[in-house]
Amino acid sequence: MAGPTWERRINKPKLKESTMKTPRPNRRRRDGFTLVELLTVIAIIAILAGVAMPGMQAAIRAAQMNQAMQNARQIFLGLRTSAEDMDGLFPGAANVEGEDYSNSNEVFRTLIPDYLDSEKVFAVSRSAWGPLADGKIADPSDRLRAGENHFAYIAGLNTTSRSEWPIVVDGTNGSGSYVREQGQRGGCWDGKKAVVARIGGSVQTVLLMGDDENRFIPYIENPDQNALSVGSYMPEGARLLDPEG
Repeated sequence: MAGPTWERRINKPKLKESTMKTPRPNRRRRDGFTLVELLTVIAIIAILAGVAMPGMQAAIRAAQMNQAMQNARQIFLGLRTSAEDMDGLFPGAANVEGEDYSNSNEVFRTLIPDYLDSEKVFAVSRSAWGPLADGKIADPSDRLRAGENHFAYIAGLNTTSRSEWPIVVDGTNGSGSYVREQGQRGGCWDGKKAVVARIGGSVQTVLLMGDDENRFIPYIENPDQNALSVGSYMPEGARLLDPEG
């Protein structure tokens, strides 16, 4: 009797291991962000954008100014080539009818298409003088219409004029000065700088001087003098011509 009873106890089946484990409490799975986490992320992004924005704006402005300098250089080269065909005289003393030009658009039209094959070089993206040029030059009446040119021009000079004298500059406020408000004429670079192409062929950005309402390009020999007050130091007949608005 003892033998079989002991054998039955030995051979008693064991409980499965899985049934011996203590059940774990169910955990809820999280989906997405909480409102607090979302607001925190938004706040961080806003802070980073605020830090980066001034740098981005400065980079964009620098690129626009560099493009304006390249455009001014192209315009000057067209003027220079034209002067070589006119015994050293830059265009603009008078039109074919002997009348004085009244704005720089009228002068610059004489460069198209013989000396410049595009009118888009006369546009400055930040200028308040008008929209960008549409590029239509096949019909003379379409060339540099009012608002399509944003550069001013000093007429009455020649290739023997002093090399540091300006000949192509950003369009002014209409009276040879600049302002700080970008949306106004003469406020292209917030009254801080102006693009200047000189008789000698150099093109650069120049720091403006003067008060907020009368910013000006300083004359090299006398920084307190407006370099666009051309009648005070240039020969008789030299005139500043702003764009046609």
